Amino acid sequence: MKSDDLLEKGTNYLLNKEYDKALESFIESSNDGNFYATYNIACMYYFGDGVDQNFNKALEYFLLATKQGDPEAANRSAVMYELGQGTNKDLKKAYNLYLKSADMNSLSGICNLALCYLEGKGCNQDIDEGLKLMDKASTLGNGIASKLMAEYYENGSYVKKDLSKAIIYLERGYEQKYKEAILELARFYNEGLVVEKDAIKAEELMNYANNLIID
Repeated sequence: MKSDDLLEKGTNYLLNKEYDKALESFIESSNDGNFYATYNIACMYYFGDGVDQNFNKALEYFLLATKQGDPEAANRSAVMYELGQGTNKDLKKAYNLYLKSADMNSLSGICNLALCYLEGKGCNQDIDEGLKLMDKASTLGNGIASKLMAEYYENGSYVKKDLSKAIIYLERGYEQKYKEAILELARFYNEGLVVEKDAIKAEELMNYANNLIID
């Protein structure tokens, strides 16, 4: 059976909570080089879905998926090194994996790499590069990056305080359906920050945000 067919089979087993069969199918697909299957194995161990939660095994499979070419696995591996999950905390390794993830065009990887530069985590602090990358992640569709850029402009962190720029990023976060950005946009309307105070608009935004279904 082809690796893609095994992946689909494993996914169906997983959805039906037939964890042993799911893991068996994913392992067979992973052995054939399918990084989606390898990533799914990592997630099963990370979250304890049908297996004992095991961060060591999760990291092992995230790193394997990274080698197989998965940008999201590189990002997840980096997070685990940053937090010290399943391994000793190592910000330099985390930075290098975020860099790999960003090079493979993961939006989460780009956002997290930006944070490394902004905060000097595992690398020399480079605010210009950090802001450039965070704006890139925001522009490409990462709602977290949009919310963070808005926060920087509202608070004057890394940039000159500018509420008119902050709300642009929050409006982008609204378009990206990122709940936290929408709630912040609601606050801007509720408090009349840059925009005319509008309690009705604020309530509509809060209701919209709180009713969003996250995939």
